[in-house]
Order: sequence, then C-alpha cells, then structure tokens
Amino acid sequence: MAVFTVNLGINDLQRSLGAFKTYDAQTQAKLRSAVQTSTSNIMLGAKRRAKVKSGGLVKGISMSYDGIRNIGIVRAKSSHAHLVEYGARTAKERPKNKRALHSSALTGSGFAAAANIPARREFPFMRPAFEDEKPNLVRSAEAAIKP
Repeated sequence: MAVFTVNLGINDLQRSLGAFKTYDAQTQAKLRSAVQTSTSNIMLGAKRRAKVKSGGLVKGISMSYDGIRNIGIVRAKSSHAHLVEYGARTAKERPKNKRALHSSALTGSGFAAAANIPARREFPFMRPAFEDEKPNLVRSAEAAIKP
C-alpha cells in the first residue's frame, strides 16, 4: 500500500490546533467539529476529482479522524495514487532474470526484450480538494477560538 502525504502549510492554524489541550471543553468541541467536517469535505472533494477508469482509485480514498489529538487524515490507498496525483516520467523496463518480458498487452506477440512506458500526465485530486476546503477550515477554526 502506497501512502503519500501533502503538507498543509498553514502555520497559524497548525499552531492554534497544536495548543488544542489548552482550550476549554466548548472550544475543543467546536475545533473537533471543524476539523472533522473539513476532513470529510476534503475526502469527498478528492473522490469527486479522482480519475475513474476501474474505480479502484476512488474506492481507495478514505478518511480517519483522531478526536483525542484532533487530527483528520485523508488517504489514497491505491498503489498508483501518487502517479495520478503527481504524474510520472518515461521509463524503460528490462527483464531482470529472464531474456524477455512477458506482456501481450505491450507488443501483441507476448514477449519483448524491453518495454517503454510513456510519461503520464498529472491529474491532481488531493491537493485541489484541500485547497478548496482550506478557507472553510481556517474560518471555522478562527470562529471556534474567538470568544
């Protein structure tokens, strides 16, 4: 299972959420609700934006929420999710232990001395989902912290 991480880059919000334990119970409940709602919205946005061929990429997008530490995590569990998100360069694959690669899809005959894998364009789905939700998360967290 490949898991890739996208850094949030919201220093003020990370500092205020890092001081989560110092707030009163009502503020903590509001912050929990804000993070959990935004995490859910990011997951739904990523599923909406993901490229669908077989549906495996969309099915592999999930979220988890830790209420104790107030952390929301959105994961893409598909082994090729990072290739879709960031794209990939051209690659040339050669057999390691044999004389030929067996792949009828590549050559039609079933065997090849090497396979040229073309470059794949990026189709970001996680980053845009987060960028769309970021203002809502910041707004909700600021509203929860202000008296």
